[in-house]
Amino acid sequence: MLYHVSRNGQTFGPYTLEDLERYVVSGNVLPTDLAKSEEMAEWTPVSQVLGVPIAAAPSAMAAPYGGGSAPIYPPGTTPYSDPPNLHWVLVLVLSIFTCGLFAVVWDFVQAVWMRRVNPRSNAVFFYIGEVVVSFVGGGARGFLIFNSAMRHATNTYPIAGWVLFLVSFTLLEFARFDMRRSMEEHYNGPEPIGLSLGGVMTFFFGSLYFQYHFTRINELKRMARYRGAAI
Repeated sequence: MLYHVSRNGQTFGPYTLEDLERYVVSGNVLPTDLAKSEEMAEWTPVSQVLGVPIAAAPSAMAAPYGGGSAPIYPPGTTPYSDPPNLHWVLVLVLSIFTCGLFAVVWDFVQAVWMRRVNPRSNAVFFYIGEVVVSFVGGGARGFLIFNSAMRHATNTYPIAGWVLFLVSFTLLEFARFDMRRSMEEHYNGPEPIGLSLGGVMTFFFGSLYFQYHFTRINELKRMARYRGAAI
């Protein structure tokens, strides 16, 4: 069953019952807001829909990432900073023109922000490891090429080089999937928007795929703020 939520003449939704519970926990929906489904004849306080008394609602539900009462915020606003605000198309263009260097930098920008809003995120450490291993592998490759040229010998890439490449690639994918986990954890918890990320897209496109969703999230939050300001 889907519910719409009304506050001061503004209507939001539709949301499932589970969505309403998460929004009340995060403070995006107040127990005193009104809710109505297609089967309901009249608007009813959210507290009655959830079966929680209004007076008990703030203390009955735990705040995310800690104890105490959940803080109250208008719909669409939270104490968390917005995700990196650069359109994914621009990220793609800059990455192409810098031969991938900007993509590496943007990986860190996203991962550092994710670490701030979700301390359980470890993506930034995987990215650091990936860059270090890539640097070592690239240096070893350059040395072999130089050494082979000086000796007028055929350059070969020893097994150690391939091992470093595989380690670097593995660390990169660990970072991407940790970002995926952290994003879904955050945007289905403290900021419950029902985010779901695909594994295949995460594997192949990484930060570009994440930025696509960050762009959408920033737009949703901007629209929510505009609606809140108009109330």
